[in-house]
Amino acid sequence: MLNIATVTLNLPLYKTFDYLIPDSCSNIIPGSRVEVPFGNKKIIGVVLSCKSNQKKEHINYKLKKIVEVIDINPSISKDILNLCNWASNYYQHPIGQVLFNALPKQIREGKSTRENDFLISDKEKSTIEQNTIKLNEEQNKVYEEIYINKSKFSSYLINGITGSGKTEVYIKLTDAIVKDGGQALIIVPEINLTPQTVARFKKYLDCNIFSYHSSITEKEKIRVWNYSKNSNLDVVIGTRSSIFLPFKNLKMIIVDEEHDTSLKQQEKFKYHARDLAIVRSKNLNIPIIIGSATPSFESLYNSDINKSKKFNLTKRFFKAELPEISIVDLNKDIPDDGISNFLKKSIETQLSRNKQCLLFIGRRGFSSALMCGNCNWVSKCNKCESFMTYHQSQKLVKCHHCGYQERILKNPGSCEKCDVRPIGYGTQRIEEKIKNLFPKTKIARIDSDAISNIKKLNEFIDKANNNEIDILIGTQMLVKGHDFPNVALVGIIDIDSGLYSLDFRGLEKTAQLITQVSGRSGRKEHRGQVIIQTRRPDHPLLHVLLKKGYIEFSKKNMKEREKAGLPPFSYISLIRVSSTVKNKSLLFLEEVKRKFNNEKSIFFYGPAEAPIGRKNNMYFFQILFGSKNRNALAIKTQEIRQYMDRKKPYNIRWSLDVDPIDLY
Repeated sequence: MLNIATVTLNLPLYKTFDYLIPDSCSNIIPGSRVEVPFGNKKIIGVVLSCKSNQKKEHINYKLKKIVEVIDINPSISKDILNLCNWASNYYQHPIGQVLFNALPKQIREGKSTRENDFLISDKEKSTIEQNTIKLNEEQNKVYEEIYINKSKFSSYLINGITGSGKTEVYIKLTDAIVKDGGQALIIVPEINLTPQTVARFKKYLDCNIFSYHSSITEKEKIRVWNYSKNSNLDVVIGTRSSIFLPFKNLKMIIVDEEHDTSLKQQEKFKYHARDLAIVRSKNLNIPIIIGSATPSFESLYNSDINKSKKFNLTKRFFKAELPEISIVDLNKDIPDDGISNFLKKSIETQLSRNKQCLLFIGRRGFSSALMCGNCNWVSKCNKCESFMTYHQSQKLVKCHHCGYQERILKNPGSCEKCDVRPIGYGTQRIEEKIKNLFPKTKIARIDSDAISNIKKLNEFIDKANNNEIDILIGTQMLVKGHDFPNVALVGIIDIDSGLYSLDFRGLEKTAQLITQVSGRSGRKEHRGQVIIQTRRPDHPLLHVLLKKGYIEFSKKNMKEREKAGLPPFSYISLIRVSSTVKNKSLLFLEEVKRKFNNEKSIFFYGPAEAPIGRKNNMYFFQILFGSKNRNALAIKTQEIRQYMDRKKPYNIRWSLDVDPIDLY
């Protein structure tokens, strides 16, 4: 009789492998790491299941023995195994890669995770004097209803206007859960949001709070992993990967800024942390709270069909009025290097009152491209179908898609004397203009070119909060969730590109961006001012959003989605195919469509060239398919994935994205 373990490996394979369990390791448990022979080498695997007392004659293949059982106690809990199995099936990604994606590097590599290497020291415990959290009537109603139902799975959406105090509700709930002996997980979309969120929680909670994200050291990751597994911590505030931490007594999950696209991993294992959080909460029978001032249409739809309960926070927590919003028609108030006369005068007014100004532009660099006024030469990438952004400080043009860059020649075009000028605006160009207009002011540019790490970002934020900066200029890095108490004016330099996106979610994302950016203004007692510059002041989005608010905009836009049969009224998957030969990808996708476009319950869009058809000398095509029935789509997605695995031609790469959030 044989004892057999089914093991998964960190390989792009959809199959698992059986190994003989040595007599000395008969008590092996699923979730344990093992070292196994694979080919002519030894690699680390994870045990998924065990079968005992198997008859030798019933096994018609040769079994190799497990070399070593690494874990006495499993590194991966049953809870995480279940979550990863679900994710593997739903996102059609190999279970081995899903599991190893969830693990810190040291555990992936089979190294020791001894508990005594990572003991808590008194220095790591909070030494901050705690304040008492006080909720207003609206917030308290939300808190009480969620807390009463804390012992069962329930899904809640907190839709609060910017500055309404969603975080204070999170803190009060977390405090109650911890005092009841439970653990809480708070997921935020961005690394740069974790320090300020941790600081706010520590201000009110006297418990062990840790952060978890890609910027902490491997030793810190192992420490948080072990602490969560052994209940040595109470609260984790982390980015999307924290959904895989093996909590011993997890009693509540909160996903903040749930609309943010950073919660969806875009490479390899393309999971959405919000959706996995809902699945995990359901598995554990605990509450899940998701919050946003601008909820995703999917979350709003789920509340409409009673899959979750929606709470509305309509009052600003510090009794500040909502900001005054002005639209500048750039056809009439023609901008000088991106700054309209109205915006310039408004900045002058706020600076005279010793208030801060924040200018948002969605593009880093100096300008979106360079162009010769004589021969019409444009700085276009030789490897991609995209323009190269000008970076003035380095005297380079760079492709933000493939990374290619080159220096600017005196005469890059076909004419004898090129008249090269910048087209469009980036953060560097706005910074240069503002310095010329306001030479005595203290200016800070915050984008990925200027900020190399989270430490540097926090330094800028601290300076802003200490009024050491007068004008902040930046991309989404600057505006995502940060609270600048003294910012009285927010200027959105150019919103027009978001009004004409090829992505069916384009208007939703633009509305979220406008609302979120606007929310940075007037966060405390004073009323703020928001200025939006556009060449389309009559655009329906701006009219509905600014006059009636985000929720009314979402209702109007969701009616259009429903007519078109698009999410959230259907479910979709996206296949992207690339090749060095242009038509090869297209022909392969046409073959896939012919094979599977035979069921009424499944619809196909495409195949078509991707919005950026060539990147890094690879040609990209894609096909979208979907269904109103999630299970029908899941079955079809698996069939298509299996077919493409078998039939993929040589020299073609492809990827599958279930529930894609970007159609690039």
